[in-house]
Amino acid sequence: MQKIKELIKPQLDDLFVDIHKMVKKSLDRQPSPPEVLTKEMQQKLDQQIAEKWHDIKDSVDCLSQKLSRDEQSKLMQFTEDEFNKRRKQFNQNVDKKSYRIKLNPHTKRIVLPRKIESTESRLEQGHLHIHVLKELRQYWQDSFEYWNEPKYLWGNLCLSFIYISGCADEQHLIAIQKQLQEAIELGTDLNCFRLYHSDYKKITNPLLLHYRVENSQYGNDVEQGKLYQWKHVFFNPYAQFILQYLKKLKATQKEFCLQHSVEDCILESLSKIGRKKSLGDLQYQIKRRGFRAFNDVQMVLEFNPNLSIDIFLSNVLQQEINTVALRPSEFRLLWNNDYNQVTEPDNRPIHFEQEQLLPEVPTVQSKLQTIPYELMLFGQKKRKGQKVERLDKKRNKEERTLRFWQETRRVLEEKIVDANTEEKSLIDAQLRLIHWLMHLKKRGLQLSTIESYLGSFGKEFIFEIWLNKLDLKQQSIDDYEDLYRQLLKYSSERDEKAVQRDSVKGKTSRKMHQSAEYRFGRLKDFHQFCIENYDAPGVLVLQNSSFKHLQICNARLVSPLLFGKLLEKLENLSQEPTASEWVDHLSCLKLMYLLSYRTGLRLNEVRCLKIQDIICPELLYKEKENTVFNNITLHIQDNSYRRLKTRSANRQIPLKIALSEHEFLVVQRYIQHRYEQYLVNQQDDLLFSVNHRVLTDQCISKITVDLFSQILGMHHGFSFHTLRHSAANYLAITLLGSKEMIKTYTDCPWVKAKKMRDLLFGMKARAQEEIIQHKWQVLASWMGHSSIEQTASNYLHVLDLLAVDRIYNSPCIISKKVLEQCFSPVKSSTDYINLNRYTQQQKWFNSYQQTQPVTMAGRQEKKFSIEKSTLTPFQRLISFREGRLSEDTQAQEWMQRCQWMSTKWMDRQKFNLKTNYVYSKNLEESWFDELYEKAKKLTRPDEIIPLLDFHYKDDRQQDALKEKNMVKALKILLLFGKLRKNFLHFQCRMKGDEQQIVNFITGIEPMLGDHLYLEKQNYPVNLDAPERTVKFSFQRVVGSNKKNVTPLVIFNLMLKMMQKDELWIK
Repeated sequence: MQKIKELIKPQLDDLFVDIHKMVKKSLDRQPSPPEVLTKEMQQKLDQQIAEKWHDIKDSVDCLSQKLSRDEQSKLMQFTEDEFNKRRKQFNQNVDKKSYRIKLNPHTKRIVLPRKIESTESRLEQGHLHIHVLKELRQYWQDSFEYWNEPKYLWGNLCLSFIYISGCADEQHLIAIQKQLQEAIELGTDLNCFRLYHSDYKKITNPLLLHYRVENSQYGNDVEQGKLYQWKHVFFNPYAQFILQYLKKLKATQKEFCLQHSVEDCILESLSKIGRKKSLGDLQYQIKRRGFRAFNDVQMVLEFNPNLSIDIFLSNVLQQEINTVALRPSEFRLLWNNDYNQVTEPDNRPIHFEQEQLLPEVPTVQSKLQTIPYELMLFGQKKRKGQKVERLDKKRNKEERTLRFWQETRRVLEEKIVDANTEEKSLIDAQLRLIHWLMHLKKRGLQLSTIESYLGSFGKEFIFEIWLNKLDLKQQSIDDYEDLYRQLLKYSSERDEKAVQRDSVKGKTSRKMHQSAEYRFGRLKDFHQFCIENYDAPGVLVLQNSSFKHLQICNARLVSPLLFGKLLEKLENLSQEPTASEWVDHLSCLKLMYLLSYRTGLRLNEVRCLKIQDIICPELLYKEKENTVFNNITLHIQDNSYRRLKTRSANRQIPLKIALSEHEFLVVQRYIQHRYEQYLVNQQDDLLFSVNHRVLTDQCISKITVDLFSQILGMHHGFSFHTLRHSAANYLAITLLGSKEMIKTYTDCPWVKAKKMRDLLFGMKARAQEEIIQHKWQVLASWMGHSSIEQTASNYLHVLDLLAVDRIYNSPCIISKKVLEQCFSPVKSSTDYINLNRYTQQQKWFNSYQQTQPVTMAGRQEKKFSIEKSTLTPFQRLISFREGRLSEDTQAQEWMQRCQWMSTKWMDRQKFNLKTNYVYSKNLEESWFDELYEKAKKLTRPDEIIPLLDFHYKDDRQQDALKEKNMVKALKILLLFGKLRKNFLHFQCRMKGDEQQIVNFITGIEPMLGDHLYLEKQNYPVNLDAPERTVKFSFQRVVGSNKKNVTPLVIFNLMLKMMQKDELWIK
């Protein structure tokens, strides 16, 4: 475009030379005095100049045909500015009476409607990007050329983020490039971390880059009046490699900084690769359309058969879905296991409040009535004590209203002197509103308009002042931001409900004063008045010229370990003397925490649950003491104590799949207890009431914040609603993440996660769960939202992680020669190396990785404490597995032994596992979970715990020979057994093996009871036969029926073996 500009300037110079000549020629022909031109001659000159200008304009249009629309518009603006500059100079130099150029060109460009691309054209664009990626991979693999100049390096780095990481947004690439350049130049931390926990060393563990980008309307970080959005991006191996080389350039004092725009660097890099048709087509599109040329680049990832990205996550990568990641400080806090070193501990006493809920729906007016002070500004109609002179309504309503405002202001100004702190804040807020109303009247606004102004936000403003105990004279900028953001939130909710109400009535249009945009304008006007008269600070949320829903997301999550700490603090609180009379309420609060953390219930949804909202047929059974409920379903619906936020919030939540076994049992027992009370007194129908009373929502919120303050210190930003945020993210990972994601970020076993997916998606649909889209709507419906976009923008902070979980496993190949040229000799027998593994293994790449890698999510600590002395070894083992006995070191050792046995017996690739790997962290937990699930399925209906009784026979008198044979049999099973489906296999290759099988049978059969026997196949074994595998199965006989219960018996034998220390001596 710069070349075209250089061509335009001489043409304009020639144009004004011609204009000079035309004016002089016209003056020479003028018969009258030469300094005056007739009107007709001036009009003729105007027409000639206009024609010459249109010639210039047409030539500019012709030269700019290959430019984008934006560039064409800028070029035309440049031409017009140059013309006007010369016109102004011409008019100053000529005699005013002779002739002045009147033409002031202003080209109105017709913007054509956006062309809706067909599916075919988008597919063609997708195929173009696939060909481009193929050329790029070949170039990165073998080329030595792009290491010469920094702009080629930066261009290729950006291309790798676009095609490998799926980040094709220009603003995001600029933010990433800036962060990388600062990290090289200043040596700052890059905020990188591995996606999975550090124990995953044998698989590719992708590296993620944590960055932020400025966003005018949506984000989770405000700094210096600007709103930022935090994001994660896959730091692909090519990008890591190029960054490492840029770091090397800086160390050798060579140029490494980016001196050009990202777009120019990408164009230069594409031109350097070679003259391929696909690359040429892409360059042409970038010049014409800018970064919109990459709109369909996500198809490269969607069409890749080795990846499993779906459309929704693809849109997340393309920044088409509003979502934020946790800020680095919050992310570190989430996975930091040390919460004891708090810089500012908060141990203030906690005050309790309870209330008796009445079956009514609170309105704004009823909320104001809860304030124990007179609100004179909103009580005009109720002030019956004062007689107002009867005047004609139509003529004197304005006079009466003004008189009321003046009288109210006088009384409030007298009252504020003796008022306490809380009442002073309310009086100050009312006085500000009254002064503003009088100011509006002086500006000449009509009374009805002023009353509409006040009604648009006045009552909510007063209620927020009271609810949050705000002192307007002491408010900081952040305090004002929070106040106005809450008022705008109320405004949006009122607007949404009004639209729904009108749609039911068949209305299609609404009055202006009922809209959110109208209320935004009035609030903005009021704050401007406060700035001028009360020295209030300017706020970011009101700086837009028109109403925009500025959404600042409070992105915080509670880890399983932190949730355990929260319950532990609540347990400690209930044991304090000051809380002795509130113990029952705190027990209810503990269950509210649990339900919100596991299911995502809002505070009011869980607090106002009624007995009638519980769907559980087993509650009607007469014999309920030993009954295990099949399920408990919570029906979240409107009831007499609360109204749901939206229609979509009406939903049913199954607790069986959301809670662990122990948690479900605790909830079941509490519901049984409350149901029995309800049968006696059906007026007490709230689930979490104690003597008809429940903790107030303000009290619950205050307790929650104070408990988090005791753990994290002051100014942490955590609240009860954070539990709902956490539930949404952990459900997303559990339902949609990989096995590694689930084990890293949640405390849900993989077996349970698969069961949840089977139930919610359906078994057939789950077979295609990587591509089906319905799963996202399932998550939104669970949270009570109408769309997944709403869930994503408000609650989901792990979508970037889930997207990387799907796309990272694409091979990034590079030539061994390129590696050696750039760095140092490479120890490899192959000519081509996969950078995925290479960058993960090389220590000199660790400079960009986090110093403390993500550790596996801990099980919940002390959720509902259990004394281990009263538990059987099996119960201690399962309690430790579910995080309730993490301090039980013996149970920890038993769990390690069980994981080793189940892995050795069931994993075909690890049959030769040695006993010295018992305490290895790399053992898979899933094999134990799978064996445990199989054992539970084989449990008799009358058994609550899937155990037989033979492993308690140590109490019986046994002779030394039987005990010795039993230990020998267990040792043989430990070292040589294989569990294949429902059979126990032993290989018999030599005579010594045959004797071991005999010893196994001799030691095991006396342990079996009357209803079990050992069934043998291919025994005695024929050593000359090709098949020398002996198969055993344990059969349970009941009457004439028998059933193979081998997994159940093996599980019981494993419980016995874990306690036998002599079996584990090396």
